[in-house]
Amino acid sequence: MKARDLSLMAAIAALYCALVNVFHPISFLAIQVRVANALIGLVPLLGMPSVYGLALGVLLANITSPIGPIDLVSAIPTLVGCYLLFRIRDYSVLLGLSVYSLMLGLWVAYMLWLVFNVPYLVTFVYVFIGILIATAGLGYLVYKTAKRVVPKEWVG
Repeated sequence: MKARDLSLMAAIAALYCALVNVFHPISFLAIQVRVANALIGLVPLLGMPSVYGLALGVLLANITSPIGPIDLVSAIPTLVGCYLLFRIRDYSVLLGLSVYSLMLGLWVAYMLWLVFNVPYLVTFVYVFIGILIATAGLGYLVYKTAKRVVPKEWVG
């Protein structure tokens, strides 16, 4: 991995972690809008360093999760979801962001059901809406903005 890619990965991980902690009250549990998920809009442009950076950022940010250590596992569906977004970016960025939102919504609802024994389907709906707002809504805005300002040589 190039030094630039490693630096980009670290910067994205740090920014993700910082945003989760700044917006901590709305970043966890069933009713959430994790503002940091807007950074997922960078994946189609910045490629695999952003995929790894976001997964690492989720791992680090979830250390402070009220759900407990199981929330550290969320880095895995994040890695898979971001990778899928990266792979289908040429077809549809918005579809990729929506697929990511669906995957994470299913995972987070399952995790909350497992830990707190809340109704799965209702929890999924709340979680999915929050993730969709942050990821497909804000993330798409980040993507469109970054597409205009990110240097061409950085696009992966």
